[in-house]
Amino acid sequence: MDQGELIAELELATGDKELTARIVRGLAEPGAAAAPGLVAALGTVSRQAMWGLRDALHLIGPAALDAAIAARARAEKVPDWWELGHVLRGFDERCLPQYVSALSHPMKEIRQQALWGLQNLGGSAATAVMDVIPFLADADSYTRYQAEKTVRAIGRQAGPELRGVRRDGPARLRRHALNALALIGGEAEIGERDLHVLERLVRIKTTQDIPESLPEYRWLAVPGATYEGLFAAMGLHDRRPCTVAMGLAAMENDVALVADSEGAERAVYRVFVTPELDGWRLVYADTPLWEMHWDVDGLLGRISAACGQAQFFFQDDHSDSMVWSLAVDGEVRRSYWRYGDPEWRGEPLDWEEPLSADPDFDPEDGQAANATQASSVDSAAGELSLDPTGVGEHTSMSGHGWLAITEEGVGHQPFTGALRI
Repeated sequence: MDQGELIAELELATGDKELTARIVRGLAEPGAAAAPGLVAALGTVSRQAMWGLRDALHLIGPAALDAAIAARARAEKVPDWWELGHVLRGFDERCLPQYVSALSHPMKEIRQQALWGLQNLGGSAATAVMDVIPFLADADSYTRYQAEKTVRAIGRQAGPELRGVRRDGPARLRRHALNALALIGGEAEIGERDLHVLERLVRIKTTQDIPESLPEYRWLAVPGATYEGLFAAMGLHDRRPCTVAMGLAAMENDVALVADSEGAERAVYRVFVTPELDGWRLVYADTPLWEMHWDVDGLLGRISAACGQAQFFFQDDHSDSMVWSLAVDGEVRRSYWRYGDPEWRGEPLDWEEPLSADPDFDPEDGQAANATQASSVDSAAGELSLDPTGVGEHTSMSGHGWLAITEEGVGHQPFTGALRI
């Protein structure tokens, strides 16, 4: 049966896994000679048949990867680009040399697919790590993202070679090797000498830090003069100085899984406390605040008892949920939650405008007596403390930021990812 007949049989074999597997083996049997025809057919068959063609090409191996690269490279945008992507990134270890070679291809998407293919090989691609790490500093953000995923997938078995680069060079790869070590194992993979150098650099950079716009999705705020109390109130440990850039980078990888004495895993988190900004310290704990690992009322009560005042702000662009809350001396004084029941708690604050001031106010709407127009998280933050997005060169800043951990004795070693300084 020729290739065309087998492809026609593949179209009819939907749902029959045994028959499909037999046809796929038949399509791959001629080897390299079959690859061009299978690649050409990718965009002409049903989705189910396309998966079979992909599997046949993966069985063929190196010759099929060559054919797929040639097909993808024939134009910047080709009709079967989606199908070719699925083929390009799925080859096994036989194609490791070709994936490495494809990292030098002039077409960006082929370089990205090669990185993805190496990612799928995981630890089997450890010998390619030196070819991958320059892409950690690529000008294209998606390429950098894919390179990070690839380095993480290759994992810690690349550690000795990367540490060798840090020790012996070549110089052009030293910075990339340090970045890669941070990605695959954090401080546990970085040598003691490098850690001391980084600590000195952070100490220098914290004295030169400048205010910059901060995220506005979820955060806490406490008075700068009394902020020290928040560490005990939140159960934070092992704090260390950091720049604003470091703190924000830490929020991108703020969860680590650690095992107890019986091998059961649990999550621990990093928390970023900003320098003092116009008299306030903001606290970012992205994942635990998103997943509400704390009872927020209880947390605000503890922090405000220790610091005199604590504020919580949360907004979700997807659900349009908004929350802001103010606690003073251990008690929640005022809060708004767009989808809460009740929506408003506490008496209006001096700066809040009553709903009746709105020209469109309808007294028949049944609004609660304590409802006001202060439903915007940004404006509430600006009135209560400061709007993070408004932080800039005009903002008064003193002190430095802190990174802390939500569990005692864990330290910073379990957290991976390179932190911008």
